[in-house]
Amino acid sequence: MMLFGNIRSQQFYELLRQATENVAEVASMLGRLLEEPTLYSDLGPAIKELESKGDELTHRLFERINKTFATPLDRGDLAALGVAIDSVVDAMEAAAARIGIYRVESSDKHFRAFAQILRAQATELVAAIDLLAGGKLLEIGERIRQINTLENHGDDELRLALSELYDQGASDPIRFITMKEIYETLEEATDQVEAVVNTLEGVIMKRA
Repeated sequence: MMLFGNIRSQQFYELLRQATENVAEVASMLGRLLEEPTLYSDLGPAIKELESKGDELTHRLFERINKTFATPLDRGDLAALGVAIDSVVDAMEAAAARIGIYRVESSDKHFRAFAQILRAQATELVAAIDLLAGGKLLEIGERIRQINTLENHGDDELRLALSELYDQGASDPIRFITMKEIYETLEEATDQVEAVVNTLEGVIMKRA
């Protein structure tokens, strides 16, 4: 059964879909930046603009919730989804900003790994929202599992990156401090994607 079947309900889906597509676009740009940090002068402002777009989409979602008598999902669930999706973009933008602040000029294997993880998570997130709109709640489970697996890869990547940084820290303590912060912010972005699907799991349990 479609959860966003009528015109009013469809407006909620469109806002959630636009928000997740915004996540995917930011993930793509951040991925490019992680692979080529020297592109910050172009990509940094573009990512910041998309972060502002995400804020606007969240605001529009809240307005729609407040103006609608009967919502396709629980009001609290819709609001939580909007906030969680926006938090993903905020975390990715924070990582991008740090690349600019700390004048990072070269990529490494950990940057490239996080780029792949975040792109893949974003793709799964868009698919999950599409499945939600179609009422295919059981099929969302596979998307959730994929996102959780990718988040675990992010945890592993952070541990590996910090271990290698620690080994190099004595020779360059400033680099240790700055890169540690960037790696941790990237891992936080993967956590935020997982937070979105945790909210989706709550929706599924209510309708099971």
